[in-house]
Amino acid sequence: MKHTGKCSECHGSDIRTTTVDARGGGAPDLLPGAHKWWKTPKLEVYVCCTCGHFQYFVPQEGLEEVRASDQFKPLGV
Repeated sequence: MKHTGKCSECHGSDIRTTTVDARGGGAPDLLPGAHKWWKTPKLEVYVCCTCGHFQYFVPQEGLEEVRASDQFKPLGV
């Protein structure tokens, strides 16, 4: 969705986006260990307004923190 402007489920093109906190209030920490305790990490949210499918993306500036976090392991390890 983010790169194509099309939904991967229904191929609709009515895609909306916003940025949200990855941890907030009583919500779970979606990027554990990938941020400083004083800094709230962000996620980009893309929603297909045709079928309701949605995806989260970590913004570019947060990817290095995810790589450095001991909470995230390479796939297959």
